[in-house]
Amino acid sequence: MIKVVVADDNKFLLEQVVKDLEKSCKIDIVGIANDGEEELKCITKFFPDVVITDIDMPKKTGIEVMEAVKDFGNKPEFIVITGEINTEIMKKFNNLPIKSIYHKPIDMQKIIEEIEALTVTVETNTVNENKNLLAENKSFLHKIKDFLNRK
Repeated sequence: MIKVVVADDNKFLLEQVVKDLEKSCKIDIVGIANDGEEELKCITKFFPDVVITDIDMPKKTGIEVMEAVKDFGNKPEFIVITGEINTEIMKKFNNLPIKSIYHKPIDMQKIIEEIEALTVTVETNTVNENKNLLAENKSFLHKIKDFLNRK
């Protein structure tokens, strides 16, 4: 399952996005936020794979949230939904972990397909992490066995 946080100060849009995402059996909505501070709390609490965020929100903008997490070791992919894009905002997007940008009104089917495509990447990473952990455990067990055999 792809863990997703959704943040938008437009409650109607937020509810609609959540409702549409819940139709996917590959998406797990772990957090919902009405402003940037709530969004940042959700990210640090749930470590989502994807964050769907608005840019213009109270308390912290979507850009401020992305700037706050851009140096995280396990930062999420950001899908930006916005009603306004101008050159000033586009300049701020440089060096931020943005996967894609959608202009409102949004096509939720495209967003769902994009998130579901990430399933393969997340599952592959999880399998690789599990293989690495297994290899580390085997190595550790061999070291213990060798140590005990020396005594």
